[in-house]
Amino acid sequence: MDVDKLARIDSIAKMVNRSRAWVINQAVDHYLEYEEWFVQQVQQGLDEANQDKFATDQEVKKRFAKWGVTVES
Repeated sequence: MDVDKLARIDSIAKMVNRSRAWVINQAVDHYLEYEEWFVQQVQQGLDEANQDKFATDQEVKKRFAKWGVTVES
């Protein structure tokens, strides 16, 4: 690991009064949780696409409207 990353890790470890190893283990745990979630979401989307389960035009418009975006047909 490069020196700058280790310095950042050590800084966090000092701020939270934990060891470098603890900070690294926390980072790895967060990374793994996110990646497992992401892969599961992608697989779910692929499974739905393979079953021809797509959002209708109306459903897409409704979702975009939540963010103030108007979708033209």
